Amino acid sequence: MRIRRHKKFLKDFRDIKLSDSQFEKFVYYINALREDIKLPPESKDHALSGNYKDCREFHLGGDMLIIYIENSEDEVILMRIGTHSQLF
Repeated sequence: MRIRRHKKFLKDFRDIKLSDSQFEKFVYYINALREDIKLPPESKDHALSGNYKDCREFHLGGDMLIIYIENSEDEVILMRIGTHSQLF
């Protein structure tokens, strides 16, 4: 799968600070998505509802999470990154 980053994700990414372990998980999980491998249970990957009803989210540790979409064109679009209070 191809990974794309939404402009909101790029803005969020510039504004956040990831710990070393969160960054390692970020790299691992993005590569897993690219290879179409199921994310591990510790990522708490799940579908969302409401304003993000077509999206999924996974956790990087602590309160840091990534919202993304898997579309029909074999793409994963990274939509947002941040804490629950920043995103919801």
